[in-house]
Amino acid sequence: MTEWNERLSVPREPFIPPVVWVDDPATGGFAAVSRETEGPRWRELVNADEPIITQVDDGRTTSGGVGLQPSSSCSQPSLVANMLDALDIRQGHRVLEIGTGTGWNAALLSDRAGQAERVVSVEVDPHLADSARQALKAAGYTPLVVTAEGTEGYPPEAPYDRVIATASIHTVPRAWIEQTRPCGLIVAPWGTDYCNGALVGLEVHENGSASGRCGMNVAFMRVRGQRRYFLDPDEVEQLQADRTTTVRSGAELFDMTAFPRAAFTIGLRVPHCYLTTEDLDDDHRMIELHDVRSGSWAQVAMVRGADSFEVRQLGPRRLWDEVDAAYSWWLHADSPAPDRYGLTVAPDGTHMVWLDTPNSDNRWSLAH
Repeated sequence: MTEWNERLSVPREPFIPPVVWVDDPATGGFAAVSRETEGPRWRELVNADEPIITQVDDGRTTSGGVGLQPSSSCSQPSLVANMLDALDIRQGHRVLEIGTGTGWNAALLSDRAGQAERVVSVEVDPHLADSARQALKAAGYTPLVVTAEGTEGYPPEAPYDRVIATASIHTVPRAWIEQTRPCGLIVAPWGTDYCNGALVGLEVHENGSASGRCGMNVAFMRVRGQRRYFLDPDEVEQLQADRTTTVRSGAELFDMTAFPRAAFTIGLRVPHCYLTTEDLDDDHRMIELHDVRSGSWAQVAMVRGADSFEVRQLGPRRLWDEVDAAYSWWLHADSPAPDRYGLTVAPDGTHMVWLDTPNSDNRWSLAH
């Protein structure tokens, strides 16, 4: 038995739907894997310490079609175990989960809280909520599964001792803090448009604020109301873009796109900038920056062995210039790792990020 299996008291398989989804290189999308027709492969996916995509395109694409966007998943078991440990549930705690998904995590929460009725799980997708209720009932668990918008929490069962989100956020909803007892804990994947982010644990205070430190890298789908979107410039826009070059090296560009290096910091300093990267072939890589709000975008075309790389920018913001300046700040700040940052959410909803300590000279409010 694996180490993570020993920390998880409920098996995953009963909660996985009969059709899951995997990358399909032939189409560039996602293809279905059915338990009925591909049982061994389906079971191999279920038993691996990897996330499983359980829905694509908000359920619009079904088996036989090509999925374009993952919209629900069952998380990597070892990560689930780590997040549950960070949540520090005690017997008798009342727990709010945001993002029921398959229902597996709600079952695990019920085991740790000691009573299923102490757990409330909120799922925005009616079909997923119904499937989770059925799987939980079949497994002998009876948490309250509510079909609602997760960012609003669930006031009728508040206050909660613990709140956990299984979808990432860039803004901590005020409702979660208001529905958590003082000294209670909120654990959520928190990040920016640029960098999906880190696991953050926030303690709720008597004055209605919440604060805590950032931790390990976690890649989760966004809550649906905070999804990130990108631009797709056409040929005319490509021709209209300003063209310059950057002498940043390949290693520096890796720093700028990697979570453990500068990407987390850049996201904190450059708001509303969605990063995407694509390997075009073995020798060419494209870095793209998108701001749907202003219609601004930038591209950096990397070529193996080149001394400099072409930069294209269009729109009222010069996104590459902003990102490059944020990278310079990161270098001058002694290249802080993500776990040196913390977050304070004030009673008025202001998000203040800080380096090392809440009173650090390196602290600033985040734009939303």
